[in-house]
Amino acid sequence: MQETSRYRFFVSSLFGPSVILSEGESRHARDVLRLRPGDAVELFDGSGGKASGRIERLAKSGVSVLIETRQSVPRPEPRIELAFAVPKGKRLDWLLEKATELSAAKLSPVEFARSVATPELDEHARGRWESICIAAAKQSGLDFLPEISEPEPLSKFLSHSRAPYRLLGDPRESQRLPAALANWQSGQAITLLIGPEGGISEEETQQIRASGFAAVQLGQTILRVETASVALLSAVQAIVG
Repeated sequence: MQETSRYRFFVSSLFGPSVILSEGESRHARDVLRLRPGDAVELFDGSGGKASGRIERLAKSGVSVLIETRQSVPRPEPRIELAFAVPKGKRLDWLLEKATELSAAKLSPVEFARSVATPELDEHARGRWESICIAAAKQSGLDFLPEISEPEPLSKFLSHSRAPYRLLGDPRESQRLPAALANWQSGQAITLLIGPEGGISEEETQQIRASGFAAVQLGQTILRVETASVALLSAVQAIVG
């Protein structure tokens, strides 16, 4: 029986008889976990590809893993896009981590009139977002990473949002989530939209509703962006996942 490893590493590609871990993953395997040649590991590429193998060589230039078995797994349903006003600092980190753990398929930062932070995704910021998502996926045993969209204004986001189910978290709304998802069927994508803590302007609310979003209540209290995002994502997963 093949040995199951508790050590998981992200690789961008699983092609070839062996792969070299990235600098960060190599350092973690070599200097933190102190793995040795022959130790069993698991690899995933964030797109459903996964493999098991063994440490082949440890070097400063990178850790080599000899692949023994490969497989491809389908993305679990439902496919959920989480679009959100970007919170500041560590609150954003927490949102990215928890959304990944909850299997969000896509993360879309959106700029509202009352956004408290201007979403920016230069090379450094994107790398940081991706690192947070990778760490969360490794910890949670996930085989997929969320796609990270470029930040865009609300109007542009709404112009191409076409999921069969589009839901806006709104504390002023009376419609409950189970009712909004009552007719959901397997294979139908879902988009969730969370506005800033300063609220969505009346003009923005009209634009969102005109774009086919149904407003749903998240509870009796006003939630922060990251809390509302995780609450709505968790509830949708519980109802249809």
